[in-house]
Amino acid sequence: MKQCACLLILCIALCGGRVCAQSTLTWQDFVEEISDDAYAEEQGWTEHMEELAELAAHPLDINTATREQLNRIPFLSEEQIEEILDYIFLHQGMRSTGELMAISSIDFTIRRYLSLFVYADQSVFLRPDTLNLKSLVRKSKHELLTRLDIPLYYRAGYSYPPERGGYHGSTLYNKVRYQMTSQKHLDLGLSAEKDQGEPFRHNGGWDSYGLYLLLRDIGHLRTAIVGDYKMAFGEGLVVNSGFSTGKSSLMSHPSQGIKSKRGMDEVNYFRGAAATVRVGHTDISAWLSHRRLDATLNDDGAAVTLQTSGLHRTTTELDHKRNLASTLAGGNLTWRNHGFHLGATGYFQRFHRELSPGDALYRKIYPEGRNFGAMSLDYGYAHPWISLSGETAYSTEKGGLATLNRVSWKISPQYTLSGSYRFYSYKYYSFHASALAENSRVQNESGGMLRLDARPFDPLTLVAYIDFFYNPWPRYTMTHSSSGQDLTLKAEYQLGRQNTLGMRYQLKRKERSDHMQVHNRLRIGYTRQQGTHWRLQSQLHLHAMDGSGVGYALSQRVRYQKGGGQLSALLSYFDTPDYETRIFQYEPMLSEMFRYPSLYGRGLRFVAAARYALWKGRLTLEALYGMTRYTDRDEQSSGMQLIHSPWKNDLSVQIRLKI
Repeated sequence: MKQCACLLILCIALCGGRVCAQSTLTWQDFVEEISDDAYAEEQGWTEHMEELAELAAHPLDINTATREQLNRIPFLSEEQIEEILDYIFLHQGMRSTGELMAISSIDFTIRRYLSLFVYADQSVFLRPDTLNLKSLVRKSKHELLTRLDIPLYYRAGYSYPPERGGYHGSTLYNKVRYQMTSQKHLDLGLSAEKDQGEPFRHNGGWDSYGLYLLLRDIGHLRTAIVGDYKMAFGEGLVVNSGFSTGKSSLMSHPSQGIKSKRGMDEVNYFRGAAATVRVGHTDISAWLSHRRLDATLNDDGAAVTLQTSGLHRTTTELDHKRNLASTLAGGNLTWRNHGFHLGATGYFQRFHRELSPGDALYRKIYPEGRNFGAMSLDYGYAHPWISLSGETAYSTEKGGLATLNRVSWKISPQYTLSGSYRFYSYKYYSFHASALAENSRVQNESGGMLRLDARPFDPLTLVAYIDFFYNPWPRYTMTHSSSGQDLTLKAEYQLGRQNTLGMRYQLKRKERSDHMQVHNRLRIGYTRQQGTHWRLQSQLHLHAMDGSGVGYALSQRVRYQKGGGQLSALLSYFDTPDYETRIFQYEPMLSEMFRYPSLYGRGLRFVAAARYALWKGRLTLEALYGMTRYTDRDEQSSGMQLIHSPWKNDLSVQIRLKI
């Protein structure tokens, strides 16, 4: 077995031949480059990345993209968006994305990533954008996508009848989505999804549905939507159902306004109506939402826990389905002028049942009652060399305060220094907040982070940050306050245009169960672009923790791309002493699909994905096969998820049709 593992690294030597120009950046390249173990366990990260994958599948015309649309690209900062819009206004558009080189704040890395999400349509120079019903119908584009996941194994939950806790539905996963877009003004979407184990016929078919109709840029109307939507304002302390900021500069600004919910997220979204109107330099937004949520109830009928899995497989899970109604109304005012912005956000929310989180020590700071609200002021200034931003919020239930403030200084074209400070009182709570934090909640945390992005000379890129955090109220598994530190260093060295060496090291100290855990993670990778068709990547992952030992994984990726076809494969050997030293690894996926699974124990993991486009890209066929073979156990998982085999095989197929 270990001989097989060693061959993973050696297989790169099998490729020879003449080196040609570097191929176009793909979605897989992008995710491999930004992937970070810290993301893997962040709440909602999978849904966020699937939304970003959907944007990569439907790039924006940079000549007609609005500020709100550019805000959907999370690695663009406020000052970069401001400079792009100013450039397009002054030059009446871009004839190619190569003109991004003229914008000083956008470096080579950002330009390369943008190539995946934007394009320049030169037709903007030939004819004006007419808006009428005839042109909307004539220029409309339609897309139908369906995906089917077929597990080639059997879990224990399918062996028991539903009355004994077994699953009600089949082993298959299925999603169907239809989208219609016209110019930049109209967007219509319909989606349906059934997870593995969920009954198809329960509630008349798929387990969850989504529908939205969005209008954009019609006179003073910036955005108007009916159906399912998401929002993000300020730094995300009050409302942010989009990307959380994390600790990566790539996800640096959550303020995306109102947008449609295109992903399959069943939890973090709003349902109702919302609109944004622009008057001069001020955007005025308002929204109304009514949804039914999943919750566990106590004997008095009060909600104890809001369920966020979105799974409805067993009788218990079906009993929790949509048994808590929530009504929410709110608004936002944002003024922007010459790089300055000032905003105010607030909402009021009412549940039709009481929230009663229980008497456990860590849950005593959770919200109680029916009526809740939060409000904030956000502020900032964006300049090519320095930017400042922040938000201060107040929640009504317990009178808690929260504030997050950032500053970034571009010392020179090669060096950028940034820092942030956050204080989230344990009394503060917003159900829809998502912001820079060590933990998943914007509550009970204070901290400060210092970050340096450097390019001391062309082939070398460095990113280093250190984050200090403190939790005054005892967290889950803790009996006292806790603290920790996170030190991360990333380095990438370009060996010409075809070869890249990369390294990421993280030292994290964080308390759990009244004990300080020290994690050391190291990832070393070598990537080679062989000609225009082949790409190979070898990686070594190490994860050491005091008291557990050292876990490691060796992996080899291969990708071949030519014309409308692409074939990707990953083979990994992993060996970790326990779950605490697990290894996270991004895998080849279908388009608009994201997975960052953990590997622990000992065994092999193999994944292969194939894609082929027909009819000038109008029809795309995709297939994915995954296999895991454990060598240290005869069974996997536990409870209803138990698999009585060391093997786990999956098959997925996806069809996309564009008209």
